[in-house]
Amino acid sequence: MLYGEPSKKVNIGSSFNSIPFVVIDSAFSAVSDTIVLPYTLVMQANKGSIKVN
Repeated sequence: MLYGEPSKKVNIGSSFNSIPFVVIDSAFSAVSDTIVLPYTLVMQANKGSIKVN
């Protein structure tokens, strides 16, 4: 395989029902950021910053 011919197929990465996983992952990331970030901001405003050494 080291000296094999290159693939003639276009490689867009892994996909699910012809939707690239990067699109699916980006959608889940956007939704989770929209949900988690406001909670994080409220908790930090209430409890203050984390104390680091």
